Order: sequence, then structure tokens, then C-alpha cells
Amino acid sequence: MKKTKTLLIGFILLWVVGFLVVWGVSLFKKYPIKNISIPWIKAKDEKQAVDVEGAGPEERPQRDAIPVRCYRVSLTDFKDDLPVLGSVRGSLEIGLKFEINGVIESINFREGDVIYKDDLIATLDKKDVELKVQYAKSKLESTKVQSLAAKKKLDIFKNLYEIGGIIKAKLEEVELEVQGAELQVKSTEVELASAESEYRKADLYAPRDGVMGSRDAEVGEFVTPHDKIATLYDTFEVFIELGIVEKDIDKIALGQDVTITVDAYHGMDFKGAVDNVFPIIEGKSRTLTVRVGIQNQEALLLPGMFARAMITVAEFYDAIVVPSMSLDKTDEGYNIFTVDEETGTVSSRIVQVAYVTTDYTVIESGLYEGEVVVTDAPQELKDGIPVNVIEIEESIAEDQ
Repeated sequence: MKKTKTLLIGFILLWVVGFLVVWGVSLFKKYPIKNISIPWIKAKDEKQAVDVEGAGPEERPQRDAIPVRCYRVSLTDFKDDLPVLGSVRGSLEIGLKFEINGVIESINFREGDVIYKDDLIATLDKKDVELKVQYAKSKLESTKVQSLAAKKKLDIFKNLYEIGGIIKAKLEEVELEVQGAELQVKSTEVELASAESEYRKADLYAPRDGVMGSRDAEVGEFVTPHDKIATLYDTFEVFIELGIVEKDIDKIALGQDVTITVDAYHGMDFKGAVDNVFPIIEGKSRTLTVRVGIQNQEALLLPGMFARAMITVAEFYDAIVVPSMSLDKTDEGYNIFTVDEETGTVSSRIVQVAYVTTDYTVIESGLYEGEVVVTDAPQELKDGIPVNVIEIEESIAEDQ
């Protein structure tokens, strides 16, 4: 009986505790803690609010200021180089050919040899032309003898005519024989000169200084004046042939400075200038061909070498240059935002530009040294908006 009574009391206590828990939860939902007034907490919150409202401009949080990155304007030199690829070409490429037919007897060069004017390049077999020369010489001697005999005969006939031994017609006949003999001598002299010229043409000489290219004939081969023996390149003054894509054509002009590098000479620069711009676009590559003249007195640059070129398409000195990202092109022109460092606000203005690239822009007017311009902002800016400058770039790198 006593045990049953104890269990009943325990059950009643559990029911009371459960009821209190349910009632407390419903009361918390109906009256959240933020609406419960706790005197000492309320007083503390009110004091903090008063402190914030009474703080000075420097102490008040800049909750509305837009964080921006900026650039401080300064005078600098600016150069824009256009990278282009190309090949080395000889300023003159001369195809060397014999002027007569014949069989090649000797070749006196190797590809890549440096050749000077009047160096012997190759020789034809001269047996046939030697015979022609000997025959012409013999014939000339014979005609000279005939001419001399005719002259002596004429002297005799003149004496006979003077004493009345012959008629005048006979004398005139002998005079014609002398004239014919003299003409025969002159004709034979021309024939000999032709044979001697042909003999000299059996030797092929370099017409100027240069470097020998590929050999196009071999010893023992029969060649004609139409057959090229080799190519001579003038490498003491070469040119670089470059291909300019269509979008960059308007940047190219005669006289622009060009710096050339080749893989064969690492770290060495060759200087030149644009001296020829072709008037047409290449059909397959869709590029404009530009030639750059290069002095090559040491013959370091060889035709066919791969070349990298940097064409200086624009150059300014003591110019106002800003990052291109700071400009916004509008119907009125190029707009830029400047920062008033005293008030911490921005204002927009229209500037005139002299030259624009992807990274940098040269300002012609409307911006001054020392001013601070916005280069990056997370949202659109408007006149008078306060900003928080988190970074100021002081200068642009020298190599643009």
C-alpha cells in the first residue's frame, strides 16, 4: 500500500514538470527576449548609440563609402612596341648563271661561304672554246698575210700604171682586192674577240660581295644560260620581312624604329627601320608585308633566319599616362573619375586622349600631374559619391 502511494506521487510530479515546460515554451514564443526590457542592458545600448552619434567625422564609420583603387597622375615617358614575327632576307639575291653552254669542270664554293667580288665561283670545260680561239687566231694570221700580199701587189700595179704598162681598170681591180683583204682582217679580229670572250665566260665570277646560298648544279653537269648554278646573297645589308595582321596595319609607317632579335644570338639586338610597306595584303596569310632594313657588316644575320621584331609604333616624352581601365568611352568622349583627397569624394570629367592601348592611355588634355584617378571600383560611380581609397599606384612601369 505504501509503495503504491509513492508511485502515484511521482507520477503527479512528472506531469506538473511537463506542464510547466510546455507553458514556458509557449510564453517565450509569445514574448521574445528582444521585447523584454532589462533596465541595465537597455541603458548600455542607449549610451553606445549616443557615443556613435556624437563622434567626429574621422571617428564615424564610413559605412556608405565605396572602396576603390586609384592611380596618382605623373609625367612619364611612354613607348608602345608592336611584336611581330618574320624572316631575314638578303637585300639582293642574285642567281648565278653561265652565259654560255658547257659542262661544269669545277665548283669552288660551299654553301654559306663568304664570297668577295671577282672570286671564281665555277668553271666550264674549256676544250671547245680553246679550239675556237686557236682557230680564230690562225685565221687572223692568214688574213693578215693575204692583206699584206694584196698591198704589195697594189704597189707593183701602181708603178706599172704610171709607166703605162696597165690600164686603169686593172689598177682599180687590185685596189678592190686590197680593200677586201683589209675587211677580211677586221672580220677575223671580231671572230677572235668573240672566241676569247666565250673563253672568259667559261669562268663564273662573283659580281659582288656576299654569302653563297644553295648549290643548284654539280660537276660534270651540262648547263645552259637558263640554268642557275647558285644564289649569291648580299648579307652586308639585309632586310627583315615581317607580316602585319590587318588590325595593326594603321599603326605602321615608314621610318619607324625596329629592334630585331634572332635565336642564334641570344641577348643581342639589331637596330633598323621600316623602309618599305607593300601596297597589298597577302591572300593566304591575310597579312601586310613590311620590310625593315638592317646593317649587317659582320654578316651575323643570314638569309632564312627566324626573326622577332619590336616595332615602335608610338613614343611620347613627359606625358600624362593613365591605366586604360580608368577611362570610360561615352558619346561625349573619354570620361574619367578623379578623387578629392580632402573630401573623400569623386567627380567625373571628359579628357582628350592622344593614344590608346589595351593597358595604358596617353592623355592629351584635361588631366594634370598629381591628381588621383580611380582605376577600379566594385560598382558604378557618380559625382559626389564618397569613396574609401584602399590603394594608390604612384607610377607606371618604365617599359610599357
